[in-house]
Amino acid sequence: MARVKRVLFLIAFFLAASLTSSDDPAKESDAEAGKEDGRVEQGATTWPPSDVTLEDDPSLWPGHLKPLGANVPNKEVTILQGFPPPEVFLRDYAIPSVPVLFKAAVTDSTAFKTWNSDEYFRQFSEAGTLTHTIETRKKEIRTQPPTDMTLRQFLDRYSQEDIYMVEGVPKFLRKDVPMPKALLCEPLTKMLVDTVMWFSSGGTKSVLHNDDVDNINCLYDGKKELVFISFQRYRDKVTLDHPEGSYSSIDVDAVDFTKFPGMREVEYHRVNMTAGDCLYIPYRWFHQVNSYGRNIAVNVWWEHNLRKYVEALSQDCGDLSEDLTLNDFQIEVPPEHNEPLMGLNELLDGGKDEVVTYEVFEAKVKEDKLLSELIIWTPECTQLVEEMFEEIDRNKDSVFTPQELEGLTKELQEELDEVLMDKLEGIRGIIIEQVAQLRESVAAEVAEGRAESYVELVKKMLEEQRTTIGDTEEVAGEHGHQEL
Repeated sequence: MARVKRVLFLIAFFLAASLTSSDDPAKESDAEAGKEDGRVEQGATTWPPSDVTLEDDPSLWPGHLKPLGANVPNKEVTILQGFPPPEVFLRDYAIPSVPVLFKAAVTDSTAFKTWNSDEYFRQFSEAGTLTHTIETRKKEIRTQPPTDMTLRQFLDRYSQEDIYMVEGVPKFLRKDVPMPKALLCEPLTKMLVDTVMWFSSGGTKSVLHNDDVDNINCLYDGKKELVFISFQRYRDKVTLDHPEGSYSSIDVDAVDFTKFPGMREVEYHRVNMTAGDCLYIPYRWFHQVNSYGRNIAVNVWWEHNLRKYVEALSQDCGDLSEDLTLNDFQIEVPPEHNEPLMGLNELLDGGKDEVVTYEVFEAKVKEDKLLSELIIWTPECTQLVEEMFEEIDRNKDSVFTPQELEGLTKELQEELDEVLMDKLEGIRGIIIEQVAQLRESVAAEVAEGRAESYVELVKKMLEEQRTTIGDTEEVAGEHGHQEL
């Protein structure tokens, strides 16, 4: 029973949750790379190309077997000097899900001023005692096992070997890293989930992937290039054929349109970062990252929740100092993420005589915090929860008692794990699609001039439990709106 509960909790966690400006210092060095990979700058050609159609052999399309984003126009990303206030960041970027580059946003930080030297890291006693996760291939292959090293061991080897470090920011370095000023608002700091430090000698290439969190990446040494694809617009074109890790097996150096034909149709945003820059990577946007030169970056991840973002705009941010660092915050995976669906945990841990009906079971699922971004409780949600209940109701008497999960064989435990995973992934997919539909609908209304305020329309649709414009009758149907 304990194993089934752990898997249920673990799976439920997932329910939660180009820069082309002429003043960019990285542009000159990237111009030659653009010539080599066939990149087409913004405005250089029309897209899609007029000389091929979707009925043609995919291999005839520009970009076939070329690096990701090559031979196609690359759209610009908004550039700001430094961070905007949190309310502006929420209103203009986080709520509408728009990437933005913050130039020279952390150049006054200790990390920017000191992390350009390996000797700085060597001085800490923890650099010789604490071990860190080290990836053993710079061109990312997520099935390749990592190894462990102390920071000093890594520093001795990283410039000569095909390795890089990826780890939560070590506690002894957190005081060096500023909390991005765009996040210095108490409702947002309560949503912080994790931080990650990336350290290499350059030459790393990530897979094409997306994340279930929002993310600000700050670069403290070196240069980075990121290629973005909008999730809202192209979620049905980009294939993440490894859903367990939210990544694609696409070879980012030679994209095969015959294997991944949807990639012919997508638009790309390309961003070049230099040391001191920070970049907002929106929730679930597809992205691929390349690094150049000695390279150190830190990601700050926080929970994505559209409803909480809208509420935060009307809340007091508090009196947070702009000098706060990561060390000033308790950035840990929240308890509900370690044991999500905590209401169900109480049911599964209940006394042997406790009897749980389906109605109680469904109510516990609806109350869970990690389902708070679900906009509409649909008949599909009800069906999935019913199927979950049927699986734990082993004796089929329409009620559940904890005794029913006792004594399961290993084979039956694995079978139950797989079925529960499938149902929970179904609810996760509904949440993701509803949020994407809402954003897509609101963006269209604003673009066509039928709505002046993106945020106000989002707020209205959340209150009315709608994901598309004019869908009130369709959403309600014979079932009506079901309250969460």
